[in-house]
Amino acid sequence: MARFKPILIGCPQYGKLVRGEYACDEDGAYRLGPDGTFALALARCGHDGGRCMQTLCVLHRFNRRGGSSWYPTQILAMRQGRRGRRKNSGPPNGQASAGTDLLW
Repeated sequence: MARFKPILIGCPQYGKLVRGEYACDEDGAYRLGPDGTFALALARCGHDGGRCMQTLCVLHRFNRRGGSSWYPTQILAMRQGRRGRRKNSGPPNGQASAGTDLLW
């Protein structure tokens, strides 16, 4: 089963970065092309939950990459947060904040 990591895609339709996915290897690293860049064939657009209707975009599943096709302006790795670490949502030093005491 193929594994994917999140990416950002420069969308030619909307002129902004949209979310997508990119194939990664067994170690979780992006599968880059021989020149060290992202390969378009390994990218998937996730805009609108993967339901983008822009058929001119080469990432659209029905695009045949003809002369009038649109290509992403860029594909960027998405910054990954640290796993297993959550910020403490409580007040500093374990002090109770005002209005949080329970009355029985």
